[in-house]
Amino acid sequence: MKNTSSGLGTGIKNKWQEALEAMSYRNIARGLADEMMGFIRRGESRKCSPPFKMVIIDRCGTVVFECKVSKGGKVRPFGSARKIEYSHFPATALLTDSSFVTRTFLIEQAAPNSTNN
Repeated sequence: MKNTSSGLGTGIKNKWQEALEAMSYRNIARGLADEMMGFIRRGESRKCSPPFKMVIIDRCGTVVFECKVSKGGKVRPFGSARKIEYSHFPATALLTDSSFVTRTFLIEQAAPNSTNN
C-alpha cells in the first residue's frame, strides 16, 4: 500500500511556515520604516535624516525589537529577535533619526502581508 496523505499535510505545513517567516519583527520594521519615511517627508517641513534607530515596545512596555535602519532601508537588529506574538499588539514604534528627533507610531496589529523583501 502506498501512503498518499503526506503530500496534503506537507503543503499546509509549508504555507504555515512561510506565513510565520513573513511575520517577523525584521519585516515589520522594514515595512514600517518605508511607511514612516513617506509620512515624515510629506508631513514635516524639517528634514528627516537616516540612519534611524527603531524600538518596538509591546503593550506591556517590554522592548520586543530594536534595530538600526540604514539609508538604503536595510534593517540591522540589535540582539536576538523575539518571536511575534499577537499579545504584543497594539505596540508602539519609536523612530529616532540622526538629529535625535524621536517620532512615535502605533502598530495596531502584525499583518501577514507586511513583507517587503
